[in-house]
Amino acid sequence: MLRWLLSCSLLFSLPAAATDWEDYPDDLPVFNYEGSALKEHWADLTAITQVDYPDANWLRSMMEQYPRLAIAVLEAASGDDVHPAVAAAIHKTDYEPLAAQLQQVWRLHFAGRFKEAYELGMTLGPFGQIPAVYSRLIHATLLVKDRDEKLEEFNSAAEQSNVGLTLAPGYDFALFGLVYARVRTLELMSTGEARSSGYIPYSQETLKELRERNPEQAIYPATQGGLEAGIVERVGSFLGSITYGATESSSKEAFEKAMALEHRVPAIYYEYAVALSRLDADDYRKKIRELTSQCATLTVHTAEEALNQLHCRQLSEKTDKRK
Repeated sequence: MLRWLLSCSLLFSLPAAATDWEDYPDDLPVFNYEGSALKEHWADLTAITQVDYPDANWLRSMMEQYPRLAIAVLEAASGDDVHPAVAAAIHKTDYEPLAAQLQQVWRLHFAGRFKEAYELGMTLGPFGQIPAVYSRLIHATLLVKDRDEKLEEFNSAAEQSNVGLTLAPGYDFALFGLVYARVRTLELMSTGEARSSGYIPYSQETLKELRERNPEQAIYPATQGGLEAGIVERVGSFLGSITYGATESSSKEAFEKAMALEHRVPAIYYEYAVALSRLDADDYRKKIRELTSQCATLTVHTAEEALNQLHCRQLSEKTDKRK
């Protein structure tokens, strides 16, 4: 219990994300989902994550399902600088203001205003932390270029996710945030660091559990495919197979499964193309071009999708230069 109470305290004292936030490029599409447009388009906006729409009913169900989460919200509401929406949820049992603020966090995220999404989310207690950390992860993945800055962001986001999971241990979207941070960290580690970190077996086991619980969600096999491509890139299919059960074929099969589940999302095309580049950029040049070309034709609904589409174009140009 003491350990959990310390975790609750840590939740509200974690350091802010890096001050040098990168701006969403001016030449990419602009997205605005004000008012009822957010809910109307929610299925398209969250095709990759399938995260629940944060309305008052969802907040109530989460509070009932996770008692520690409810206590943490109560603790947040007792603070001196508590957000009025958090206070209303506890003191008036009125969840509508908090739901409205959470919806605004997602609007900011979908618009590419990642810093604003993160900062607003972190003022809303443990519920706000969920989209805040996701926005932080996407910003670090798609906009931050410096390796050390990326590592710092992924490690800090993983710490935040770990704390959140003490409050809602069965919430799959929060669990995926931790796995995603670990997989991204692995991509930046040396082979020795990756093998000794313990992140590989943890990520594999957790992704297996997530896939079993959510067989219809494409994000999990896509993440698995990228993880396995990284393993094979480092140690080859033979050692990857006997050590981690990862092979060139299993990586591609995971991505094909993801594509079968969801073919509208640029991230899957981009991550698949990157994985093939890691496996063998020359052998898979034709498939990489195919994936990046298909990615470029997709209709994008969010800044996250537009950024992935941009990375597809950049990878296509890089592939063409390898002739």
